[in-house]
Amino acid sequence: MKPLTTMAVGAVFLALGYGAADAQNGRAIRQDRQDVRQDRRELQRDNRDIRQDRHELAGDRRELHQDVKAGRTGEVKQDRAEIRADKRELREDVRDRRDDRRDLNRDRRDLRNDQAVKRDRQDVRQDRRELARDNRDIRQDRRELAGDRRELREDVRDRRDDRRDLRQDQRDLVRDERSR
Repeated sequence: MKPLTTMAVGAVFLALGYGAADAQNGRAIRQDRQDVRQDRRELQRDNRDIRQDRHELAGDRRELHQDVKAGRTGEVKQDRAEIRADKRELREDVRDRRDDRRDLNRDRRDLRNDQAVKRDRQDVRQDRRELARDNRDIRQDRRELAGDRRELREDVRDRRDDRRDLRQDQRDLVRDERSR
């Protein structure tokens, strides 16, 4: 299978994998980490292939130069054909490296995004716990407030009764003083 075809098939599988992996954030993060490692390995392979292609191209150019000097026309044609093939391979490898760099950057971005989603989900869970705690506190405060209002009403009634008793006692005092 050609490297470009392999890359395309890999990209399709990768895209399909993302769709399934997004259902579970933890799996998505593991998958993205694995993708980043795989892309790094592919990039290293591409760099090695490019170095090898450049080395072969330099060798073919040396051979071409020697064959031109020696006047071997048949070998000159063969050398030029090998140089064209080497240049074609080099262009393919450079293209593969560019694609792998793009994939690596995309996977790194996806990994950062998945980690951000995980942090956001943790923040949401924490916020929900805090909200539940606040709701419990509010219910408790309302119960306490209702109790305080009952006590206040009782205190108001007691004060009213005490005023009434005070006025009655004052009237009784005035009446007793007059009757003496």
